[in-house]
Amino acid sequence: MNSNTNTFESQIVTIAPGKVILFGEHFVVYGYPSLIASIDKFFKVRLNFSPSTDDEIKIESNLGFRATIRKSVLKVPLDQNYAYYEIIKKLHNVIKYLLIHIGIDVKSRYSILLHLDSDIPLGGGLGSSSAFCVALTAALYHSINNKVTNNKICSESINAEKIINRETSGADCNICTFGGLGQFDKLNGFKRVSADFSDYQFLIIDSGVAHDTFSMIEKVSRIKNNYPNAFGNLCNEYGDIYEQVLSFLEHKDIRNIGKLLNRNHDLLVKLSLSNPIIDKIINICNSEGSLGTKITGAGGGGSVLSVVHKEDLSVIKNIQKRLDWLNLKYFFAKIDPEGLRIGYNN
Repeated sequence: MNSNTNTFESQIVTIAPGKVILFGEHFVVYGYPSLIASIDKFFKVRLNFSPSTDDEIKIESNLGFRATIRKSVLKVPLDQNYAYYEIIKKLHNVIKYLLIHIGIDVKSRYSILLHLDSDIPLGGGLGSSSAFCVALTAALYHSINNKVTNNKICSESINAEKIINRETSGADCNICTFGGLGQFDKLNGFKRVSADFSDYQFLIIDSGVAHDTFSMIEKVSRIKNNYPNAFGNLCNEYGDIYEQVLSFLEHKDIRNIGKLLNRNHDLLVKLSLSNPIIDKIINICNSEGSLGTKITGAGGGGSVLSVVHKEDLSVIKNIQKRLDWLNLKYFFAKIDPEGLRIGYNN
């Protein structure tokens, strides 16, 4: 263990927000800027170290699973839903990576109890894996009394998330770390953007269709390779949309940004990232008067984002009524301005 790892706090509590992509999913992979926002749904990590010779890590979660990693072997309860096993394996790999790269030698010295509490839906393109990586990275660094910068936490959490999604752009971990509204592109990284969304709400709808981020990225890559001219035209159109977004933000014109959400979604449809249920959700929200609606995340399923004015109560009520008829799950969210939080319980 390195020289910074002599003092362990009794319990570290870290909290990272989820996120929505307002503009630019998939295009960000090819160097274009994206506009992302953290939301007031959170992933909380509570980390306890205790002296032990067991070489053991226990994981408990409000999401319905638990596991034990003893002498590097993953064990799960026999009566636990097998659907959680793939999730736990990914968590295990992230934990192993971070322990090594942060410099914590648990073997024969400590046991770890890891509580994971999340109100971010899993697999919906809302940043649950990024928020987990950010919160866990921060908890491990601070557990060894190594109070590194958020830039360092973000950088290491991006590396950790690549174990889950090797094609991650880094955008999600940035917004989960720094919070607020931000622009991200591969060349320039993350930059906070000033805008007042206080009069608006995000309505986030679960399509009920599972999706896999990597397979969606692969699908877009095949379109790019097979139809380079058509793909180039879509990229140029997205570039025009984003320039208008920046102009509307500068002039505090949130309503017209909603129209651009619809145009961005049309590009995602042309990339074959929608499906019939998403099309129906889009139609419901827009026909009832939302400012704009689109896929948020990789597409193919997952979540849909609609922007509504908080005082348009009849619009909100009518959308909710029609979503309820389809038995769809949804929630309202606002931009979380703070990002990563770190606390201690002694």
